[in-house]
Amino acid sequence: MDDLMGIHVPPPREDFAIREVFVDHALRKDPLPHIDYSFNPYVGCFHQCAFCYVPRLMQTDRAAWGRSVVVKRNAASVLAREVRKLPRGLVAISTATDPYQFVEGAYRITRHALEVLLRAGWPVSVLSRSGLMLRDVDLFVQFKEIEVGMSVPTLDDNARKLLEPWAPSIESRLRCLRELADAGLTTFVGFAPAYPPTGGWTAGAIADIFESIDVRKVFTRPLDARWGVRESMLARLEDSAVSRDLARISDRGYMAGFIDELAAECKARGIEFRNAEEFRIGVRMAPSLKV
Repeated sequence: MDDLMGIHVPPPREDFAIREVFVDHALRKDPLPHIDYSFNPYVGCFHQCAFCYVPRLMQTDRAAWGRSVVVKRNAASVLAREVRKLPRGLVAISTATDPYQFVEGAYRITRHALEVLLRAGWPVSVLSRSGLMLRDVDLFVQFKEIEVGMSVPTLDDNARKLLEPWAPSIESRLRCLRELADAGLTTFVGFAPAYPPTGGWTAGAIADIFESIDVRKVFTRPLDARWGVRESMLARLEDSAVSRDLARISDRGYMAGFIDELAAECKARGIEFRNAEEFRIGVRMAPSLKV
């Protein structure tokens, strides 16, 4: 697709579409704890994760999710206006898309936003699944307040292939975390939505890996199985060798126990662990997956 600036980004999949828009707002007040604002440079995502909660928030067709991305072309310039007017606060990049999915390589909206926030002296928290994040280490190290993280909800790449088919491998995410830590940055893992242990991985073994690459923090939340998530996941788990174990992802009782174990293992290694309140047994739950 070509635009006025001459940028052309060939989609990695023939059925994937790229569209550009211009926006009036860049920052959103975020209801999540520990975050003041969220900045999402794109709408939609290439990874096609079966469990994504964004289609529910946007009330959009889950079957079409993961087949297109909307690029907010002027988001960084709008952000530059907003940081001069709004109270200073922690900006999460990002909460509803991957800021380093493949289109970022050409559009560089995430990088331009980081440049704006760096000049303004605002704190940031960056989360991705993509090693393209390493491109911006030169900016990260200039921030006085920053944490950078990877979404690593499982260490079993076979499970990842089922539920995040177009996302980067788990190995590549761990390598990225190692390099970010080696650059002197505070790193974290988004173990969310938490996968059950598959492929022989135990809570202790997972915590060992996080410790070995100098992860400082881990946060987690359970699966939100509403708005077609359950049906989407069931379709992908059919005939899989890990389907029975992986189907426990929506068993709140089982997952609460596993997360408690992982939390204890992480804390024993000096890794801060933050658990979402939704793991409390007794809240209203969506039906469990059955395969």
